[in-house]
Amino acid sequence: MRIVEATRFGGPEVLRVREVDDLVAGPGQVVVGVAAADVLSVEAQLRTGWGADWSGTEPPFVPGTGVAGRVLSVGEGVDPSLVGRRVAAMVTRGYAEQALAEADALVPVPDALGFPQAAALLQVGPAALSLVEAAELKPGARVLVTGAGGGLGLVLVELAAAAGAEVTASATGTAKRRRAERLGAAHTEPKGAYDVVFDGVGGQVGERAFELTAPGGRFFAYGVMTGAPAAVDPEAAAARGITLKGMEQVQFTPERFRTLAERAFHAGITPTIGLAVPLDRAAEAHAAIEARALVGKAVLLVTSRAVRYREYGEPEVLTVDEVPIPSPGPGQVRVAVKAAAVNAIDWRFRRGFMVVSLDEPARTGLEIAGTVDALGEGVEGWRLGQPVFGRVATGGLADHALADAAELLAKPDRLSFEEAAALPVAAETAARTLAELGVEPGQRLLIHAVAGGVGLVAAQLARSRGIEVVGTAGEGHHGFLRELGVTPVAYDEGWAERVGPVDAVLDASGRGVLADSVRLTGDPAKVITIADPSAGEHGVRFSTGGSSGLAAVREVVDGGAVRMPIARTFLLEEAAEAHRLSEHGHLLGKIVAITEAPLPQ
Repeated sequence: MRIVEATRFGGPEVLRVREVDDLVAGPGQVVVGVAAADVLSVEAQLRTGWGADWSGTEPPFVPGTGVAGRVLSVGEGVDPSLVGRRVAAMVTRGYAEQALAEADALVPVPDALGFPQAAALLQVGPAALSLVEAAELKPGARVLVTGAGGGLGLVLVELAAAAGAEVTASATGTAKRRRAERLGAAHTEPKGAYDVVFDGVGGQVGERAFELTAPGGRFFAYGVMTGAPAAVDPEAAAARGITLKGMEQVQFTPERFRTLAERAFHAGITPTIGLAVPLDRAAEAHAAIEARALVGKAVLLVTSRAVRYREYGEPEVLTVDEVPIPSPGPGQVRVAVKAAAVNAIDWRFRRGFMVVSLDEPARTGLEIAGTVDALGEGVEGWRLGQPVFGRVATGGLADHALADAAELLAKPDRLSFEEAAALPVAAETAARTLAELGVEPGQRLLIHAVAGGVGLVAAQLARSRGIEVVGTAGEGHHGFLRELGVTPVAYDEGWAERVGPVDAVLDASGRGVLADSVRLTGDPAKVITIADPSAGEHGVRFSTGGSSGLAAVREVVDGGAVRMPIARTFLLEEAAEAHRLSEHGHLLGKIVAITEAPLPQ
């Protein structure tokens, strides 16, 4: 298994990944297959050597105290039915693919909560619940939260606002303040006196916050972001009738922690994750924490979700599985996927119309858009975090996907991730088939399924070249098509007579229209299909992918004139419904899966 080790005290660069033996559970223990690990600011401080005198930390060591994942194995005396359970746990050596945990310390993770969210809530959730309960908030109470842009601060803002308090969120940076406002903060600039102050910063910030505490109020000093808690004089607090609470409010017995953590997992709390990166990018997470640039939490990802199927069939054969995050090989780029398109070819593969090997679970999805997450050997011209889009061999419906560097393009700012993910296949196919048809300016082109992805791009490219376009489409899409300069025709009986003679036909529908299309052109060589396997029976060409796809996509994108409506968006967990709609729906534009909507916020 892989671990992240601090090889010496120093900056984030001292964190290195290395291979070690798999873990073996001892008596009363379990081995957790880590899916996500929490990253704390104190861990970044310990990495520098801060606190070594009292923590006993000496390099080399593996940071990390909070993880979420599945139980892989159990030790002596532990119920074997725990294997496979979704759990979170406090551990040592959490920045790893596996972690040892005491069986009686496991916290069940509900199915509705993702592992990154569970890891992000594991430690801040109990702390926030404890603080808010101790504050005994009343509706209308004035509450100040310092460090309100961090993981704990934002949960405090949300819980206090939900309790009816008037919350002021003190945070540096516009993004942090806006996030706090979204979670219920009424103000972001401290002013006046406060009934309750939650100080998550300490130092001089905490001391100033104490001065804003109203007589008879409560002041909670639990933060050491500056390296030390607020230096508050107990006698001064007593003189003003202020109740002081310190670190003891966020320190728990194991039993109390488990109770609070389980409550947090079911409380509907919105964990704010500002950075989610694979284990091999732990140094980046520490650097972001030290720069105080994060809104909310940082988590390390050890596994990734991918949509797969193990047998041919209906959409229900699709499952969302936890898989290892792939490592890019030579010439490859790992992309953290933001959006992935669903195409007709995806469900044709899934049904077995186009044979793929099922020796291993098959993946689905050919188009992605996201950010560069890792670079393989020999890859140049891309940088980590750069927005990109393009085609993959398969497996686009996933949190992470591998792509050949040569098959990616930089995403223009004017395109959303959803729009970019919807373009590669449609643009390449449309450009290729128009070239194969050889349609010239002034000629008349019929496109079947003109409201689909390929049809829309082909229609717009043809119109830009002075070609008249008529297309079959559902009546609900006719208005949009007319705006593009396309003459729409309904699918119903008699459509061929209403279309009249044409010079060429592009069939993107596969709806049994080839015989009539050949009749309209008078020449099967003037008809191309990308969807009807009976093409040979009519003397018609069946067009498949070419080798100049990227150039065609670049031409379409650089032209800037092509509009690609997004028909529907789905979450990754709704992949089966996305496939079903692709197979049976008559949509305007493309279907897109939002593969990592919750990460980052």
